[in-house]
Amino acid sequence: MKRIALFFALVIISFVVVSQNCETYIPTSVGTKVTTEHYDKKDKLSSSVVTEVKSVEIVDGKQKVVVATESFDKKGVSTGTNELTYYCNGDIFEVDTKSMLDNSQLGAYESMQINYTFENLQYPAKLTSGMSLKDGFVEAVISNEGIKMLTLRVDVKDAKVDAIESITVPAGTYEAAKISQTLITKTGFVTTEMQSVQWMVKDIGAVRTETYNKSGKLMGYSVIAKVE
Repeated sequence: MKRIALFFALVIISFVVVSQNCETYIPTSVGTKVTTEHYDKKDKLSSSVVTEVKSVEIVDGKQKVVVATESFDKKGVSTGTNELTYYCNGDIFEVDTKSMLDNSQLGAYESMQINYTFENLQYPAKLTSGMSLKDGFVEAVISNEGIKMLTLRVDVKDAKVDAIESITVPAGTYEAAKISQTLITKTGFVTTEMQSVQWMVKDIGAVRTETYNKSGKLMGYSVIAKVE
């Protein structure tokens, strides 16, 4: 369950906006790669993720962007891949929350039936201080021969732009929108709540993300190391 929550939190930092009418928060050229490094609360490297823009196309009037991710452990050994989907429609862009579940977790249930319900995360093209953002969620109900076995759910709630400020990370110094939000994960009868703070930069994405437990103690953080 903790792995699902952390995966969801970290994936959020790489959401994409691409459209002639939308401001972008990540590089939009196909083939562009962004490397994000994840550290524990003691500043030790725990893992990294490389995201690459794979395709951009118009589907049902929306611009659809598919991004491939590959995760690595602290020794640089690949631990899995995933594909994420994003949409842009006018001045609103969306994160497809269904694509944000950890495929390695769901793989154990591939022989069963999985029914999804979800509400995509939505962001206005321009982020300003004090702005509240729309909640989103994804729920997967896993059944075997008609019998419900397990429910997985992740909610992103109470997202708000706290400030517009300067921040420095390994990839450079940027003017960023600081966004705080609550992440609630449920696996069966067990629920976990976390808080995250991320610094979003136009044309790049979240250059830094900090994750805290319900008591407000730092669990870890992520920074963008390079953009290629």
